[in-house]
Amino acid sequence: MTAWMRSLATVLALGALAATSRAHAGPADPADVARLAAAGHSVKWNWTPPGRAERFGHAETLVHAPLEAVRRLVVDFADYRALAPSITTSRVVGHGPDGSTDVYLRMGVLNNTLTFWNVTRFAPLRRAPEGAEIVEGRMVPGKGNIDDSAAVWTMAAAGPDLTVLKFDVLLRPGMPAPQSLIDEQLRDSAMDVVDSIHDRLERH
Repeated sequence: MTAWMRSLATVLALGALAATSRAHAGPADPADVARLAAAGHSVKWNWTPPGRAERFGHAETLVHAPLEAVRRLVVDFADYRALAPSITTSRVVGHGPDGSTDVYLRMGVLNNTLTFWNVTRFAPLRRAPEGAEIVEGRMVPGKGNIDDSAAVWTMAAAGPDLTVLKFDVLLRPGMPAPQSLIDEQLRDSAMDVVDSIHDRLERH
């Protein structure tokens, strides 16, 4: 995308925000919307989120669909195998009295030369102080052939038909591996997941 096209996309995104905010204010950060609109595609990187000690893979995208539609796919835990080619099995195996959901996940990495599995416990959806919706999961200790894993979804409405979707993922394989290789796998997996939701919703 050329510089002038990125500038035009930014102007259009900000204009859309101004138009929708009068009738349907949303918690999405206008800077996030403008940045993603200017990029014209999902973006990814690695980072250590605030309050964490581990490096996560991070990806985010702008979905032209209502927050409710995005949320419906995010909490469809039994169908997580549709989110990324690396996820071969996803199955709900339990529910907690606090509203949490235990999900058995099996995935292949390095072109399926290795298979990892774990049970991830997803807490009930919560709302951040600024209004974004968050769904967070963490591996149940001892239930998996890896040391640890975590997944954090963040969803924020930018209008009635516009949603900022972010995804952070952690996986500690429990075997020696270069951090650069782990970083690459995590950010690519995060990108696959947000792109899957983006494409499924925008096709409709």
